[in-house]
Amino acid sequence: MRRELRFASTLLRVGQAGSGAVEARTPVNVLAEADAARDRRDWATAAFYYQQALQQYPTRVSLFVQLGHACKENGDFEAALEAYRHFLEEEPDDVDIHLQFGHLYNRMNEPEAALQWYERAHALAPDDTDIAGHLKLARLRFSRVDIERKRQSAMELVQSRRWPQARAQLRDLVDTDGEIDLIAVYANVTKEAGDFDEALRLYDIYREYAQNLDAASVIDVEIQTAHLYKAMRDIEAALRYYIRARDAEFGLYGHVTPDSVASREIRACMAEIYTCFWHPD
Repeated sequence: MRRELRFASTLLRVGQAGSGAVEARTPVNVLAEADAARDRRDWATAAFYYQQALQQYPTRVSLFVQLGHACKENGDFEAALEAYRHFLEEEPDDVDIHLQFGHLYNRMNEPEAALQWYERAHALAPDDTDIAGHLKLARLRFSRVDIERKRQSAMELVQSRRWPQARAQLRDLVDTDGEIDLIAVYANVTKEAGDFDEALRLYDIYREYAQNLDAASVIDVEIQTAHLYKAMRDIEAALRYYIRARDAEFGLYGHVTPDSVASREIRACMAEIYTCFWHPD
């Protein structure tokens, strides 16, 4: 009884989706009508006629797969899931239906569920190279989703100035997940956490990364390193790096404005080093 009710709910939904596109009639050969609509990619009509075909041929459970495909392509993912489940109940070891569930959950933007179905398909057919390829891509996609969540969490910790927790998450992202583009944030957070020696090491890594990235990043790494030396009360070292930042700025823009960060900090450092002779503007 439960199956008949679920089937009826799918029929009602598909019929409503196809209303206006399909006449209220039962053709002589509904299966031919369904296949023809599928071939011309008229998915709403195809879904409607595959439902009609299932009423005429209730023992042909493979038609549930065709119905599911049509519903999926028509954007009715819930109806597609229901159709696929009908087939799975009858053919629990069918490899292709497991693959189709993976494809459907991908379309639904549910990478974790998609991965689970690809893994089940792979378990049923471990030598199938096509399934292995889908499984590999699903694992990569799910890994990327997980990394994006970790990145968002780390940046929320940075914004709330929770330095130790942010540092731990950033270390994992950079060292384990290979998110090297976060090296500047990781170095800055390490400085804010008070580990100056480790911050210096990270700024050296940032410098190598910046040199292969763009000139503006080179300016930033020299300024950040100078800020670190300033926090360490090594004003002469800070001055050297501010000068390097100024030189990099000149190389990029062809000039250095008096109110640039490098210019202001150079004047401030000079005033601290040469207290008797230097008077900043």
